Amino acid sequence: MDFKQLHTFTVVAKEQNITRAAKILNYSQSSVSGQIQALERELGVPLFDRLGRGVLLTEEGRRILVHVQNLSYIEQQIRAVAFGHDEPCGTLAVGAPESIIAYRLPKVLLKFRERYPKVQLRFQPGACSELRTGLERGEIDVALLLEAPVRAENLITECLIEEQIVLVSGLSHPLTTIKSIQEGDLANQVFLMVESTRGGWSYREIFENQMIQSHVFPLQRLEFSSVEAIKQCAISGVGVALLPEITVRNEVAEGKLAVLHWTPIRLSTQLAWNKHRWMSSAMQAFMRIIRETGIEN
Repeated sequence: MDFKQLHTFTVVAKEQNITRAAKILNYSQSSVSGQIQALERELGVPLFDRLGRGVLLTEEGRRILVHVQNLSYIEQQIRAVAFGHDEPCGTLAVGAPESIIAYRLPKVLLKFRERYPKVQLRFQPGACSELRTGLERGEIDVALLLEAPVRAENLITECLIEEQIVLVSGLSHPLTTIKSIQEGDLANQVFLMVESTRGGWSYREIFENQMIQSHVFPLQRLEFSSVEAIKQCAISGVGVALLPEITVRNEVAEGKLAVLHWTPIRLSTQLAWNKHRWMSSAMQAFMRIIRETGIEN
């Protein structure tokens, strides 16, 4: 096995298509197929399932990909040292929910860009369950998760800040007059929420479990992929929104939204990474900046 084969493997894994990978690598399709087959013979396991026109990583392929990516990072660092450019460089993939990227990271990113201009940051917004999967598969280098404490065999997490998840509404909503909202008061309300996810303990899932245990069912759930869309609908009186307090702080201060008198859900924003992943200098630098700067708004 050599770096040429391993690099081809990573491109095919990303593209999930031999033809597209060949175009990116400027190889013939037969050359790419031959390199993958040679690598599979040497390792003694199938790396991909061939499905029609595309390919998907096998379970063995997913586990091997993490280590191959580690080797790629090490190669980058060796070349950087050899050419006298051993400061952090390359691409760093960072995953986080939209609310964290927009409201917690700008100050961190400003300082990081000033100190490490040779690192190209690539952000992947998504639900926390998706981001954990990305970490497991090596598709993301580091992530910030907003959910219940993560306990995963292959992940290391570090709590950064406690978040409050609040219910907000427009100023004329009837719930704003109730001094202490109980679960029963929320029956038959229209809820504005982020899109549903699976396989995690997001604040939406925690809230919905609370409602189920209290035998409370909403009139309707309206799902959005955008926090901004949820806020605007709440301001217009469409329904009650469930959001991190940091995302509605300005609208509450401006008198556009009201925080309802309901016991908020408390969760932590956590820094997470794959414990089997080699920590490149860029990854170490990003984590160091987060710890130094903090993510308080």
